[in-house]
Amino acid sequence: MKNTTTALAAAALLALTACGGSDSYTPPPQAAPTPVPAPTPVASTISVDFSQGIDGWIPGVADYFDDDAPSETGYGWSKLPPGTGLSGMGFYLTSHNNSDNVMTYVKHQYSGFVPGAKYSLTFSLTHATDASQDCFGAGGSRGASIYMVAAASGDEPKTVKQANGEYRMNLDRGNNAESGTQGKVLGLLGSEELECGGAGWAKVTRKLDDTIAVTADKEGKLWIVLGTDSGFESANALYLLSATVNVKPQ
Repeated sequence: MKNTTTALAAAALLALTACGGSDSYTPPPQAAPTPVPAPTPVASTISVDFSQGIDGWIPGVADYFDDDAPSETGYGWSKLPPGTGLSGMGFYLTSHNNSDNVMTYVKHQYSGFVPGAKYSLTFSLTHATDASQDCFGAGGSRGASIYMVAAASGDEPKTVKQANGEYRMNLDRGNNAESGTQGKVLGLLGSEELECGGAGWAKVTRKLDDTIAVTADKEGKLWIVLGTDSGFESANALYLLSATVNVKPQ
């Protein structure tokens, strides 16, 4: 009888042990996640060829008041003028400056940059014009009073009405021959090769080594602006042909 009682007690003890009792499990320590390094900004080149199209480019005008807004504005992808020695397509821009100041521009957003990274940009812009630098008329010299300009920004460039009633871009482009912190004058519209009174057209390239500093937005995108800033009080038309933008990390 004593042996039977001892066996039952041992069996009960084993059953309690099998139920877990106060036993606990401590998992092994987990390694901390390896931080992902931030992308390194690299140099790149934006090549623009308007002979292939103008998709993604948005036109606009700035630097005017309600009572002298530019008229006869127009734009489009158009064949270069026949009989001029130039062939192919270009981005046609035209406007009539009704004061002594108007900016005609096109803008485009580009992606693929490091979000929040700072870059330095330089521009080269090629256009076709029938303006000579030597001709003067009632509105002044078209070729020597219209300036080829470029600008860049992480935020979208827009024409915004200011407190004084003037419509200006929401970036520091400068004005006429003066450059700003976000925009530069590349050179004159007019060609040195054309004669005053002639009917020809010429291809002109303007470029500048001065840099424009820009910070890419949170999605790694930035905007570039190309166009003219006119102090010529009359009409002007031109064709944008191509541009090269060299982008270097700061």
